[in-house]
Amino acid sequence: MTIKYSIIIPTRNRAEYLPYAIKSVINSPRLDIELIVSNNHSTDETREILTKIIDHRVKIIAPEISLSMAGHYEFAISHAKGEWITILGDDDAVMPHIFDSLDKYICQYPNIDIISSARAYYFWKGCEDLYGKSVVIYRSSPNIKIRSTKKDLIGTLKGLRSCFDMPQIYTTGIVKRSLYNEIKKKSGGSFYHSIIPDMYSVVALCLSREEYLRVEEPLFWVGTSNKSLGRSDRIYKDAEKLKISASYKNLNIPKKISNYASYLLHSHQFGPYYIFECFLQCPLKKTIFNLKKIRTDVLAAVLNMLFKKNIEEKKNLKKEIYLECNHNNISIKNLYISAYRNKIINLFLFFYKLPSFILSEFGLGNYCVLKSKHRNSFTSILNASEKLKILKDKK
Repeated sequence: MTIKYSIIIPTRNRAEYLPYAIKSVINSPRLDIELIVSNNHSTDETREILTKIIDHRVKIIAPEISLSMAGHYEFAISHAKGEWITILGDDDAVMPHIFDSLDKYICQYPNIDIISSARAYYFWKGCEDLYGKSVVIYRSSPNIKIRSTKKDLIGTLKGLRSCFDMPQIYTTGIVKRSLYNEIKKKSGGSFYHSIIPDMYSVVALCLSREEYLRVEEPLFWVGTSNKSLGRSDRIYKDAEKLKISASYKNLNIPKKISNYASYLLHSHQFGPYYIFECFLQCPLKKTIFNLKKIRTDVLAAVLNMLFKKNIEEKKNLKKEIYLECNHNNISIKNLYISAYRNKIINLFLFFYKLPSFILSEFGLGNYCVLKSKHRNSFTSILNASEKLKILKDKK
């Protein structure tokens, strides 16, 4: 049988979450799917868990040596046979309806080879210190739209659109394998050219196609655990407080970053800068972009985000931004003009989206909403899927 969908789970030392990610896929009765689980030399119970799986749709693989995250992704994807591929985080899950929904969208839009879906969150026990008491956040609507990759990429670099709402080869996105191979060939034989593979895929996809399909129905659960990569900010900050020299290798950040302020600037806390670094590292053609203007807009976007930081962080981050401007011959005047312009646009977008947000917040109109802070009601990410199915059946 021809494989239509390849779900790929690269994993390392997350044995407590991995079984849920696997079950979310193989619970589907579909025979035209494959699940590839790649174990990157885990030292916990991962190997024992994988040896117990009996399902002909599951392929268990492992690299000969321990690989970087990007290298591991590339290795795992090389074993995929499906027409469509995506990476699923090992603490994430697919929705029970994912394959039927994808069938529908692909039938409606046969020329599209990138699909991006809205995010739904499941917060595993143990990450309350960063994300509060929320356990489940799910919002869905039937809205579907063909969007411009270039416009949305520029919007993200300006801080007008979240990098997490962009198309990617990771949880929330899925692409044709032929497109992945095309980009890989144009990029010198390797797809990934960044230590942050999910965000790098955003840039590579946007530079390779004019359009993508955006659906406001979540097709995946974005699982957030105390081992999620986003927590590296907290790890680094704690190390700074304790005057401990944090390991660049463990944090996966460039060696040129020598202090916490500079790390913050390059971290996912500032999506525009994060995406911009991937943009610079991508070997695909960028001739239509004015690099100096984009750099100005990116730094202006970061400047507009500083209100979220404490006074000491603001001071240090501004120094980093001014150093970047000086190094790249960007006037501070142009920086602030760009910052104020984008702030006004963001304000306009806020009020423009406010009615839709209110509808989605209360589950009115065509919106379906599931939110809870009661962990006893949502004991696992699979349990959240079961509760969601009951809610949808009632609606």
